[in-house]
Amino acid sequence: MEDGIRFTEFLAYTEQENHRWKEWFREHPHALALPCDIAGGPTVRELVFHIFVTDLYFAHRISGHELPDFKALPHATLDELFAIGEEAAGRFHKFMEIAFPKDWDEILTLGFANRTASRRKMMAQALLHGVHHRAQLAAVLRQQGLKQGWVHDFILSDVTP
Repeated sequence: MEDGIRFTEFLAYTEQENHRWKEWFREHPHALALPCDIAGGPTVRELVFHIFVTDLYFAHRISGHELPDFKALPHATLDELFAIGEEAAGRFHKFMEIAFPKDWDEILTLGFANRTASRRKMMAQALLHGVHHRAQLAAVLRQQGLKQGWVHDFILSDVTP
């Protein structure tokens, strides 16, 4: 018997949420420029960028790829912004397809704060980080009268089981 949810299911939920957000921002492009003081960024766009850059950071750490220059990643357009998250998801999927159980337990340096963590813990951090910030994003936008047309809860998502 497996413990809990599989990362593939949680990643599918994340991808579904990101897709919904992308379509929502297509309909509300002005929302990306709204002020937002979460994660050190002055706008909603910077919060979304922070979410995706963090995903990409952990995707690179987990898969053993060299880190890109995150500040140089294009994110001026909606497609560029969400492409960062899509790239991260793709790297996560590729790693999960080839990883053995022992790979998940390998301890790696985080690359900051002089800390280490297993790939498993890094993956959990990336996924939970996104959930936390998307919840903050939804609340900030609702407070400004911009509601989303879907429920964000995992239990009500289309992800199985």
